[in-house]
Amino acid sequence: MENIFSIWTKDGLLRDKNGDGVIDGTNVWIDLPDYLAPEGLIDFCARLGFETTSLSFCFFEPSEEAVKLCFVHSEAATDIRLENNQLMIRYQSEQELSDLLKLLAAMDLEQAGTKSDVIELRDGRLYAGQLSIPTIDYPNDLAAAVPEINNLSDLWSFSGIGKSNEASPAKLFHMNIGVEKSLMTAGLLREICYFAARSAMYSTEIVFPVTGNKEASLQLEVLEGDDPILELVKPNVLQLRGRKENMAAAAYQLARAKHWSEGGVFGYWEQKHQLSQKKEPPLLFEMQWSDEKEVDVAFDHLKREEDLAGTDIEIFLSEPAEVRRRLEEEWRAIFPQVHSLTIRSAFKAGLHWLMEEMIPSLQPYKEIEIKVREEAGEKGLELPIRWIQELYPADRLIEEEIGLKADLVTYKLEGNLSHTYELYGLDEQGEKHFISSLDVPVSRLPYIDGKHDVYPASSAVRIRKNGVEEEQLIQTDRERFYRFYADKVLPKLRDAISDYHPGQGHTRPLFDRIEIDVWMSEEEIKLQVDEERVSALEALHEDLYFNTLDYFAYLGEELEGKPFDAPGGVHPFMHVRVGEKPEARIRVYGWEDKQSENWVTTAILFNEAGDFSKAALTNDGEEIALSIEASEKPDRHLHPYVNEWLNKHPSYRVLYPDHSYRGHAIPIIECFLDTGEEYDSPLKMTLFKKTIFIEAGHHSNEVSSTPAILQLLERACERSDHLLKEMNIVLLPLANPDGYELMTKLTKEHPEWKHHAARYNAVGLEYSFVRFQETVFGEANIYPEVLRRWAPDTIVDDHGIPSHEWVQPFAGYNSPPRFPVSYFLPSAKIYGIGRLSTGAFRTRHEENLDAIVNEISQAIRGTEIEKENSYWKQRFRKYGNEWLPEVFPIEEAPGIHFYRQPTVAPSYSTLGVSRYPEWIGAEIISEAADEVVYGDVLQSCVEAHIVFDLAILDVLQRARIDVKRQTVNGLSYERARPIQLL
Repeated sequence: MENIFSIWTKDGLLRDKNGDGVIDGTNVWIDLPDYLAPEGLIDFCARLGFETTSLSFCFFEPSEEAVKLCFVHSEAATDIRLENNQLMIRYQSEQELSDLLKLLAAMDLEQAGTKSDVIELRDGRLYAGQLSIPTIDYPNDLAAAVPEINNLSDLWSFSGIGKSNEASPAKLFHMNIGVEKSLMTAGLLREICYFAARSAMYSTEIVFPVTGNKEASLQLEVLEGDDPILELVKPNVLQLRGRKENMAAAAYQLARAKHWSEGGVFGYWEQKHQLSQKKEPPLLFEMQWSDEKEVDVAFDHLKREEDLAGTDIEIFLSEPAEVRRRLEEEWRAIFPQVHSLTIRSAFKAGLHWLMEEMIPSLQPYKEIEIKVREEAGEKGLELPIRWIQELYPADRLIEEEIGLKADLVTYKLEGNLSHTYELYGLDEQGEKHFISSLDVPVSRLPYIDGKHDVYPASSAVRIRKNGVEEEQLIQTDRERFYRFYADKVLPKLRDAISDYHPGQGHTRPLFDRIEIDVWMSEEEIKLQVDEERVSALEALHEDLYFNTLDYFAYLGEELEGKPFDAPGGVHPFMHVRVGEKPEARIRVYGWEDKQSENWVTTAILFNEAGDFSKAALTNDGEEIALSIEASEKPDRHLHPYVNEWLNKHPSYRVLYPDHSYRGHAIPIIECFLDTGEEYDSPLKMTLFKKTIFIEAGHHSNEVSSTPAILQLLERACERSDHLLKEMNIVLLPLANPDGYELMTKLTKEHPEWKHHAARYNAVGLEYSFVRFQETVFGEANIYPEVLRRWAPDTIVDDHGIPSHEWVQPFAGYNSPPRFPVSYFLPSAKIYGIGRLSTGAFRTRHEENLDAIVNEISQAIRGTEIEKENSYWKQRFRKYGNEWLPEVFPIEEAPGIHFYRQPTVAPSYSTLGVSRYPEWIGAEIISEAADEVVYGDVLQSCVEAHIVFDLAILDVLQRARIDVKRQTVNGLSYERARPIQLL
């Protein structure tokens, strides 16, 4: 240390321990005698803490490497001087010593403009020789919001000291610490100094003085009393009271306490109490359903026919192929008088017709044309191309079976076609030949909204004789159960929850869950094309889930003018039971909606040893006392990959900001260049380094994002040894553990279904909608908490899309009506969505998005990802985009789709870039075709996510930031935001 004016730099009392150019520790030994207790040392230590991003409580411990600050009484002067790399403070009185320390804390280095070995206190001011040294101005008004303490559990919060409703890259330390003179000892002063240093470290702005400032927004008063206690006497006013002999021990605990998310005690008593209140919900009601098989209904119809001689019989049944072939043989034997008897599938009838009957006859042709009738129902939810959808993926099946390339199989949509399908072949001479046709029987029933109809394919018996055809529709087993569910179960559930309370259906569920078990004989086959399969029960699973959600959304609109987005969990379990009659069981579990609990910790008691003992809480007059104990990190995590990764990488910091609705601790992983210090300020780190937040597992059936972001971290650090010298990375590996828990149950029986029942949270809520609100859904709190703690420049949310066809016959055959665009088939191996703001910062966000898209395009160029994206783009065009471009949109960038349009990338207030456009630079979503996949396909999706995210890291790593130190209205550090990506 060569200049006394460098005390607040790394050439003075601060240091850069890990060599990344950022102050991350202190370099001082304050040799405070036991007979001294100058109050101004609190201000001095607050400045120490404010100037660093990390610290340990070692200011008062001997260290040969540190700059020693020592104190000598003097009758001549009060000053501080630099001697032999030590700071010597001479003081005439303890009060003058205190004043000197206060002014040193507020010293404005930018305006000092000189070098000196001595700074003297004269007439209440600092002087270097005859030069008056300026101190930082006291602000007339506060530009930044001060974190609030309305609950003692928020004193040490996940985001530092106090808690703010809104996230911000700026945090103001505006506190007054007052210690009653009769209590002040050197031991107590040391602990209060540590408290002040740590509190100031969490902030980017500070106002001096920290003592003797009754106008400060936060007040900590240390007063005489009986047994030691910390009380919140009113919002933002804390009192630590006790006897002189036990105050240092109490302050020791207070200064060192950590939030429960870090494995500490603070606030855990409330969290534990909240978790302990969760009980198994009561059974509201149970219903059973069974019916005769559609097979028996069809057979009975045949038996009732008086004259079947010479007839051609065509039957559609929703049964597996082996059942239909067996029935054909049996019924031909029973009815030998019929001319022909054919049993076709009633689910995806056109596809089965081609697969089972037509493909061998296509061998002679060089091209195939399939004419398809256009759907044109006025009230129907079906798309005009519904019958093309029901053929998917016929062209690829034809290619696999007879070698005719899929692009030589074309569809032609016609409005007045006589049949549902007409099949034509083009021979080597270019002549077109009619091959066959099919008419699909269709049922009709009202959609759940009461405004539209849906037209699912139906079972039927058709009898043709002498040119006359009679058709008898037969409801499939699935349709009869679905009608029962819609007509009986849902109205009963509506009645059961009719006495709901305000807020239910939005921030609290109407019921806990509905469990649906269905046993049916249905087709369940995996096709030899991509990840495609035929599964009528998977389609029913999707219908039961999403249509139930829609039922309550429409009910909310009817009753309150806004949808019930959190009705309760919907858990459809489908069981294939070949050849048996259909049955179902429905169990509905209730939600005991207690009066909203708002427990506030008003006091913390200490035991005789000075340790935390109990917390006193109140809730509208009700009072309880809870024991204080440290939180325990989970032994295991639900996701095996997360569990394995955390066990293998104990060096990374893992925190638990909240628990899910079902009580699962949700981890986040913080990756930054370690300093070895005890306390860190993520917000301050974000000021000096670029920061990215990456979320995975938001929709738990999108299975590749969780392993992807964990592998991403290793890959990124392998590529760049200095990555963490330039940026911080925050990972949320499993955002929705409740959904994942449900998915593990669902996949036991059907491991390759999409399982959208595990998409949203435990009560069917897209929980991002209730971020930044008081809610029982802890999973909705993680994203806001990360933004408060880290203020990231860039947010990436890794998602997924169906890996195979998504259809819902009882919702218009397409993917659900709640989605403005279609997701009925994969559109890419991976694509991107860029969230954009709407105000003054939109241009910057557009520029940043352009930079990201260009980087991702370059990263995938020439890779297998680009090839697969090209393949799926062609598929998406053929089966959707060329017919209905608005429903099947494509926004192209080189090698990848990247969407910005509102129908795909809607903006809403709980998105970071929409809520905080002034400081968040970009918010990106990736979508890989991963619902639900395994093995090589899963790893290809993981790789796609990694390449996508690495490109964003590269863009962010190249960006430049310029941190500025301001001394107007207090001392602050700030940088230009939103960041500019190049």
